[in-house]
Amino acid sequence: MRRRNRQIQLQPIGEVLFSVLKKKGMASKLEENALIQLWPTAVGEQIAAKTKPESFRNGILFVKTVSSVWVQQLHFVKQDILDKLNQLSGKHATKEIRFMVGYSPIKEKDDVSASPAKKNVLKKRDRDMIDECTEVLADRELASVLQRVMQLEISRRRQIESRKVR
Repeated sequence: MRRRNRQIQLQPIGEVLFSVLKKKGMASKLEENALIQLWPTAVGEQIAAKTKPESFRNGILFVKTVSSVWVQQLHFVKQDILDKLNQLSGKHATKEIRFMVGYSPIKEKDDVSASPAKKNVLKKRDRDMIDECTEVLADRELASVLQRVMQLEISRRRQIESRKVR
């Protein structure tokens, strides 16, 4: 019996990997990662600094912003961003973008070096006052959050005062 010479069709490695990952249920993570990588190019430097794509599910890209003002402003340009993302990705996988508050941008190196000084700004009487204000709260998680907020605010005010004195 004679063997048939079948021509084997070669496939690009990217297609092979994508099909394997799709079978394993990881294709959506690839798409999500691709969109996150394209985000700064699609929106520009200014918007990218105040936003962060959080996740991508069922054609919806969830993006966190620094404030509700940014959420409102981004709604005005949402369709332009959506079109640009789909154009850059070469697909129309993104059907909608939802903006929400909750992103805290990474601070510059100067701010990081200043952070140890912030902790030293609090005095003993400040810590006592914070403890006194939060000890009456039954919810310890809420008390912890309130303590951090109060510490940051007192530190911030002390730093402003110290800059004025100089």
